[in-house]
Amino acid sequence: MTKSVRVNFSRPFPLFPLPETVLLPHTVQMLHVTEPRYRAMIDRALDSVGQIALATWDRDAVTTNSSHAVRDAVCLVQVMHHESMTDGYEVLLHGICRAGITNLEQEAPDRPWCQVQLRPLERLDSDPPPMQGLRDELYGMLTSNHMVSLNQVDSVISWFDREDVSTHTLLELIGFTFVQDSECRYRLLAEPTIDGRTRIIRTELVHLERLIAQARRQQRDDLERGTMQN
Repeated sequence: MTKSVRVNFSRPFPLFPLPETVLLPHTVQMLHVTEPRYRAMIDRALDSVGQIALATWDRDAVTTNSSHAVRDAVCLVQVMHHESMTDGYEVLLHGICRAGITNLEQEAPDRPWCQVQLRPLERLDSDPPPMQGLRDELYGMLTSNHMVSLNQVDSVISWFDREDVSTHTLLELIGFTFVQDSECRYRLLAEPTIDGRTRIIRTELVHLERLIAQARRQQRDDLERGTMQN
């Protein structure tokens, strides 16, 4: 998890827009790519450093050219693996860092996809602080009476014992696993500070725990009413 990836922000990156945010830094996702121009984009990227700006459509933007209708924050990703399928590619993407679009170049005859200039939204030249207090708090929230029942919790908790997984990385993994609302996940991606991302994730975990508690109370009440009726 401590392996670093070099990023040269002085050059443009191919832009891959999707309906919603699918990746955060330090997380991985398999995508199925069928559109010919984006299959060609992946081929071109793999001929270079294999890095792509994964963007999100801005559905509220009013434009005559859909290429402009992307949100400013992107997840810069590395293509870790790709496999040819009958109708496209299966690509395994790894999130490198969050970045902001500073310039967008339209499609060209020899490049039927957009490309963008980016600026990093977080420091990449220094290790994040250990934040042991936050690490302990997150562990306590995930192992609480209600949260521990979720299927995904065990796999996330297993990362806490690894010294090579920083608290900063754990935040990204927790956000990716438990924040399913697309707007909230985009806010996580666009938030440049660890404190800001911590507030978002803390709020979402508290909300999720309350929902689980309410569901359990409802199940218990339904069971008691059913028992009384019998």
